[in-house]
Amino acid sequence: MEDLYEIKKIIHDLLIDRMGEVNDADLFLTRKRALAAGLDNQQFGLLMQEVHNSINWTKLRDEREGKDRVVGRPINLFGQEVKSLSKLGEVLFNNHTKALRYLEDHIFLKENINYLSNQNVDLTMSFLETYNAEPDAEKRFLKIIYQLNKGLPFKVEGELFTKLSDLLEKGWQDYDFFESIYKRFATGYLQLWIKQCFPELVGILPKEKSFKDFLYFIYSFNPEYPFYIGQELFHTPEDIAEAAKKESRLWLVLIKSIQDEQILTWLERTGRGAIITAYIEQTKFLIDHEKNQNDLSRSLIQKLIEIIQPEVELPSLSVSVDQLNFLGIESKPLLQPITVSLSNAGFVKATVLLDQQIDGIVIEQGYVSFFDLEHAKDITLHLNIDPLKLIKNRLYNLNLNIKTNYQSLSIPISVKTVFPLKTFSFYLLKYSLFTSIFFGFIRILIVAANGDNNWLAPEIAWSHITAQVPTNHVAYIAIFILSAAIPILLWPKVKKIEKI
Repeated sequence: MEDLYEIKKIIHDLLIDRMGEVNDADLFLTRKRALAAGLDNQQFGLLMQEVHNSINWTKLRDEREGKDRVVGRPINLFGQEVKSLSKLGEVLFNNHTKALRYLEDHIFLKENINYLSNQNVDLTMSFLETYNAEPDAEKRFLKIIYQLNKGLPFKVEGELFTKLSDLLEKGWQDYDFFESIYKRFATGYLQLWIKQCFPELVGILPKEKSFKDFLYFIYSFNPEYPFYIGQELFHTPEDIAEAAKKESRLWLVLIKSIQDEQILTWLERTGRGAIITAYIEQTKFLIDHEKNQNDLSRSLIQKLIEIIQPEVELPSLSVSVDQLNFLGIESKPLLQPITVSLSNAGFVKATVLLDQQIDGIVIEQGYVSFFDLEHAKDITLHLNIDPLKLIKNRLYNLNLNIKTNYQSLSIPISVKTVFPLKTFSFYLLKYSLFTSIFFGFIRILIVAANGDNNWLAPEIAWSHITAQVPTNHVAYIAIFILSAAIPILLWPKVKKIEKI
């Protein structure tokens, strides 16, 4: 059996649900339960009256229909009955296309607001001021509806949100949706909703509408929010540093975020200003002096990782040789490879220089970069020595210096050239043999032209010189021309073979 308290609660809930207008069926069922609880009809009637009087009907109607409800006939707008200003805002919100036509002229708006506000002229004038001050149709629509009904949601990609936190939470789940939120911010639509419905947040709204300003606002609203780098979400700077040590693709996106001051805004608004201060101090020299943009970008990210993770191992280099000695070079040029390797992870740029400028001893001087994530851990330098440009029997001592922002390496080099006795002897014998073969060949030709094994008679008779000319003298002339032409024709071939 139900007690008196339970009967009173049943009556209270029934009256609230029916707004005081109880039908016969409801009344019959409620009386039956009251009689079963031991009440008679008179006691039941008195209890109904008591509960009815205890309800604040004015407050209840204000909550359900709005304080600005119309007591008389409602307005029929877009097929719906409108009894209050808040309902007018709701109907306009739910009928966007028709609402824009409705707001093409202020006549309907003026009449409806004046009627629904019980002839409140001041209120009507404030709406007209809003209408006339905004030339953009969409912004005018948003200002009017949120001024009419501050409880209306905000629409993004067809989804409705009544709380800013719920809207942003959806953005952290879907990057495309996050971009859609920013687009509403860039057009100023989001700010209109916030100004009308969340006046306590107006103080953190920035004046501009860039992406950096958007980040400033959302991290001022909640510093605990994560951060997007590209389309990847990170919750702490340490997470970013760990990912950057493993993925080179993240470096390009991260440097753009730094250049646009997006990640710096996140760090500043989330109370990590010490990272920004250290970053600015430690990268100033790099920014002022590094001309290669690719190397500068990678150096800046490397420095950011080191600041976020002070315990990270710094990039270091190693060289394949400790020293180089060339003390018996003759005449042939020497090309000596020297391999420089990145011993651990990260990015580092090195300066490669000889401490002395000696004509005949050169290296690929300048700058070389190492980056483990792009498979650039080993680089081979080439030391070029040209003995023909060096003084014979003189000892040259110099150093190859390799410097980075983290270390300095020095490789001693000793060079001494000597007279090429072996080479000289070899070439002397080789071309003596070639010369002997050549003249032997010419002698054979002359013998063949003379017809016997004897040379021409040594007699010279001035009075009968013609008698000394052989009858086949043309063959001798051909042999002479051949003996001159062969060296001339062979000379280019010799130059090519000997690399003269």
